[in-house]
Amino acid sequence: MMRISPDSDELATKIMEHVRPVARRLAPKHGGLGTILARTEDGVLAINLWQSAEGRHAMAEEPEMQEAVAAAELPQPHFEALEIVNFELRPEALKAFD
Repeated sequence: MMRISPDSDELATKIMEHVRPVARRLAPKHGGLGTILARTEDGVLAINLWQSAEGRHAMAEEPEMQEAVAAAELPQPHFEALEIVNFELRPEALKAFD
């Protein structure tokens, strides 16, 4: 998970414009499973699901990903890695955000 502050609208727009297109293309080769981007009271929270921590780190090292983050001019995020014990997603969930 990454928490990024301050302005949630500006951050979300920058992430969607610069980072999301690159992440969508590169994440599958590194074991990326999905992403949730949510607004918080003081910024945004990105929850990225990975098959492994190694894949997450490899994705962060991709030059194209580093360029996208730099282009978005994102502040340094606060990272927190958690092990998923259970994950369930109803088929309707994907249709809700089309």
